[in-house]
Amino acid sequence: MPTEEHLIHGADFTFRSLPNGKDSLILEVAGRPRLHCGRVRCAEFSELGALSRKFRLHGSIDNLTASFETLSVIPFGCEYEVERDLEAVDGFATATVDIRAVNHGKVGNLALEDLEFDGPWNKLEFLVWGEEQFRTVEPAADEQEFHHSPETPVMIRLTADDGVRVEFATGSDLWRHRSGFRTPGASGEFVLSGSRDKIVFRRQILTYEAEAEIEKRPWRFQTVFAWSVPGREADSEAGVRSIDLASASIAESGRRTGCGGKVQPELCLASAPARKFFRTQVRQASSPLRFEHANFGLCMSAAHLERPNKKELEHLDLEDWIAFYVWGNRQLLKNGHWLTMHCDRGQFADSVSAANLARRPRPLPDSE
Repeated sequence: MPTEEHLIHGADFTFRSLPNGKDSLILEVAGRPRLHCGRVRCAEFSELGALSRKFRLHGSIDNLTASFETLSVIPFGCEYEVERDLEAVDGFATATVDIRAVNHGKVGNLALEDLEFDGPWNKLEFLVWGEEQFRTVEPAADEQEFHHSPETPVMIRLTADDGVRVEFATGSDLWRHRSGFRTPGASGEFVLSGSRDKIVFRRQILTYEAEAEIEKRPWRFQTVFAWSVPGREADSEAGVRSIDLASASIAESGRRTGCGGKVQPELCLASAPARKFFRTQVRQASSPLRFEHANFGLCMSAAHLERPNKKELEHLDLEDWIAFYVWGNRQLLKNGHWLTMHCDRGQFADSVSAANLARRPRPLPDSE
């Protein structure tokens, strides 16, 4: 049974995976903890009492990425399996948690891990689904509640006194985070609160009414973490080939759609036509490559998620841009080149994620 923590190191960060205790993951940036990921809760049972069954640590041959895989079992009720995968690259991590009920059981009331961001923070920004602009708050010394609603924040951005920035975002399954709106007899609740010293994000995905019929199914949730430190030098632009995505010729089905199916001018990288276009450009590249106007964002097209019968499923394609950023750099590194993606417009232009996509990824040392 795994009992020791394991580490993924980068130029300015460390991820700690802990098999036991209050935290499942800890992100350290610039030498100290900035983010604690807690434990999930299924029905009345907490993962805090789970037994660790599996742990695997992987590092890529090219040192571009490293990842954890863990599996724990909550030994109560019908027994619940909680499986986590986290892949880290310079400046980013994508995290997936799978929750399953075994022994003929069902996943009832479901809460994802509490996220605790260690400050002191001088600025909090967050975008709630359905709103056009980020809300901006200067956290006070005393604890306060910033958001308490059935509607989830899509992205949370924090800036520390020392200039470090940390960011959380939902993934391509934003629609699952909003399951409280589409599950009969259930509701959801999201609470963002805290002070300068600590910001806490609590995520109750589903709370069922007493007589509700609970569907027997597994659940998967994906999230993105990003971070940056001040003073990083800009990359050289010499010899870089630029491709302007604003004028790229891609089928309309590769564009984003809003509520009611209205097509937007930006590409959705969750779509098959957009992915095909990007892969072709990378495979044909003979020099460093830069995509201009690579603006990730929100989309409603269920067809992009290979669920066309649903017509509309809300998703943020940031996760897809990061996956392509990793894949593209992996391909180009074989010939000594690299890929960057410049996001300069839209709701997320000022995000940490946008800034990181515009930089060359630095290699990760061997992890432990």
